[in-house]
Amino acid sequence: MSMECERKYCNEDFAQLRSRLREAGATCLGAHFESNSIWDEGDGDLRRTGRLLRLRTQTWPDHERHLITLKLKAANVGGCKMREERELAVADASVMAQVLLGLGYTIRLRYEKVREVWRFPELEVVLDRVPFAEVVELEGDMEAIDRRAAQLGLDASGATTDSYHTLHRAWREARGLPPGLDFVFTPRQREEILRSLREDAS
Repeated sequence: MSMECERKYCNEDFAQLRSRLREAGATCLGAHFESNSIWDEGDGDLRRTGRLLRLRTQTWPDHERHLITLKLKAANVGGCKMREERELAVADASVMAQVLLGLGYTIRLRYEKVREVWRFPELEVVLDRVPFAEVVELEGDMEAIDRRAAQLGLDASGATTDSYHTLHRAWREARGLPPGLDFVFTPRQREEILRSLREDAS
């Protein structure tokens, strides 16, 4: 069980930010591919009460990890999103999915991202590429987030506590696209991403 505190920044150049991260002494832990599914009961009770149930597979060139996560209702505190998170590693995502189905849960949406992780002693900075945007996310305590955001020169006008699902909905609305919940890469994009991750690791 942990308390998640995070803030996103949407108007950043990844190449420039990587240089600033290195200069600030952050350690790059590499990148991986993520496949996520959000589950809910038939009546949408989890979403209605601000909870989120997620099954995630993280893929590196040489291994995978599967996680089941329950996030409780979020609060906006000092420009950061705070919520309690309960997470457990599972051996097999497909078996966990069958368990969830057997309990009456169904998949409500799917999303994918490429996540590049940088770490300071007191917080984590991730560079996320989703199919519709590139987003920086800082996770730590509020004081550390404020301090490192200023040090890295992150644009305060692009700061948000919105979820990726909210950002995706706004992106579609701004372009006059019909409503859609899922945001995943095309099979060709996914293949290229995984090949690039393998090449970077070799």
